[in-house]
Amino acid sequence: MNWFNTSLVSMVLIACGDKDTGFPEAEYEEGSTPGDCTDDFDNDFDGLKDCEDDGCADATACLPDGDRDRDGDGYTPNDGDCDDDNASVYPGADDAWYDGVDSDCAGNSDYDQDQDGQDSSEHGGTDCDDTDSSVYEGADDAWYDGVDSNCDGLSDYDQDGDGEDTLSSGGTDCDDLDPTINSTATEVWYDGVDSNCDGQSDYDQDGDGQDSSDYGGADCNDLTVAVYFGAAETWYDGVDSNCDGMSDYDQDGDGQDSANFNGTDCDDTNASIYEGAPDAWYDGIDSDCAGNSDHDQDGDGQNTTTVAGGTDCNDTDPNEYFGATETWYDGVDSNCDGLSDYDQDGDGEDAIQYGGTDCDDTNALLSSSAVEIWYDGIDQNCDGMSDYDQDGDGLDSDQYGGTDCNDMDATIYPGATESFYDGIDQDCAGDNDYDYDGDGQPNATYGGTDCNDFNAEIYLGAPDTWYDGIDNDCSGGSDYD
Repeated sequence: MNWFNTSLVSMVLIACGDKDTGFPEAEYEEGSTPGDCTDDFDNDFDGLKDCEDDGCADATACLPDGDRDRDGDGYTPNDGDCDDDNASVYPGADDAWYDGVDSDCAGNSDYDQDQDGQDSSEHGGTDCDDTDSSVYEGADDAWYDGVDSNCDGLSDYDQDGDGEDTLSSGGTDCDDLDPTINSTATEVWYDGVDSNCDGQSDYDQDGDGQDSSDYGGADCNDLTVAVYFGAAETWYDGVDSNCDGMSDYDQDGDGQDSANFNGTDCDDTNASIYEGAPDAWYDGIDSDCAGNSDHDQDGDGQNTTTVAGGTDCNDTDPNEYFGATETWYDGVDSNCDGLSDYDQDGDGEDAIQYGGTDCDDTNALLSSSAVEIWYDGIDQNCDGMSDYDQDGDGLDSDQYGGTDCNDMDATIYPGATESFYDGIDQDCAGDNDYDYDGDGQPNATYGGTDCNDFNAEIYLGAPDTWYDGIDNDCSGGSDYD
């Protein structure tokens, strides 16, 4: 550059605003001051600025990318810094696991802390314990050490994989080498194997504490818990509950089954009572099981009333018993009902023919105490009076062929004394009670037209004789006018 050009550039720079370096321009070198190599300015006025100037050759900003330590952590990418934009990431840095950052630039997974080649199962991997390199998916598993080495998620105490831990480790599986043997398995009886791990005998299916008699035990029915040697016997159920081998229908042990269960023993609670045993009358016991009552001497099928529950009132006569056909009026209570033999209709009154008061001993509705029903032609109360003379005046009602016009009142009947003007036809004459003189017109005092009801010749319309002082025609006018 010639002097003119240099001077011109200097003048332009001065005019545009020179940077004060603190050094004479001829002595100043680009890159001597921080920021020189990145300020886009030719600080030493040699025509080169920033990384163009040799003075900036070692400046970080001017180094190749691989040699540049942009984050200032002391490591460049060529030194192994795997993230040169993050000062906390560099070779040898402390690595925080599971944050997704390879802080030490080791190049291994940040989710595989134990470095067994599998990421932690908590972060999408398959390693169920990322702090132990011997524990990972597919590792050999040692049973009963409490460690799920192969990360299959199954119990370390369930070797046979039947879902139950072994008994020796607090579980319920009594044989952890056989998956068909566990506490929920179905028991196969009599094979000598405790399949369901209940600890009970395999030869005691009903669980009554005794093995089956088919396998050396004493239980004659190993399917029913209530049946075993020494159990309380329930009679007549067809089950030998106590396994004694005796008939379940012979409770008294007399050698005959109960008659209630196709046997011949009529009392299976008494060994002295059975078919063919000696019997005695009237002791109340059918010892020989003949079926006849010990209190029915006449054999009519009913016990004598001298014993409780008996109904035969005469146990010496087979024709007398409760329910027999009664022969009335012979003085014998054939049907043993305790009622009078002279009261056939049972109304409480003997027949009148045998000294009683019942006028019809075939009808219980007829007796001296019965209520009379009038006009039905029947003498219910046996008083011998007419059933059509309710008022007892000696005359039947005119409604039933008699002459009494009011059979409810004994003072009203043909021939009775008539009381006029009371509205009652006492003598049953059928005439008007307000027409005393019988002239065909009622007394004017009681709404009629007869002005003198005591004279049959005086009435409304009768011929009038003038000047006799009598108003014969009841016109009300003067007999002298």
